[in-house]
Amino acid sequence: MKLHGVGAKIADCVLLFAGGFPLAFPVDVWVMKALRQLYFPRRRIGMARLKRFTESHFGPHAGYAQQYLFHYMRHYANES
Repeated sequence: MKLHGVGAKIADCVLLFAGGFPLAFPVDVWVMKALRQLYFPRRRIGMARLKRFTESHFGPHAGYAQQYLFHYMRHYANES
């Protein structure tokens, strides 16, 4: 993240998809919505707490769970 323009999400994407670190859990708007709707409804939760939750709940392959959450929110969450 020392490179200009690279934040936590991009760093986690690189770690997950190119670096072979399945514990990396990139959080974008869609993943944040999924976590809040599915696991923390009606509660405000910060990024630090979400990070601890994803590490403990999804375990060493959290990055793969992230992909399912992202896909679900993009394709199925808004269906009636």
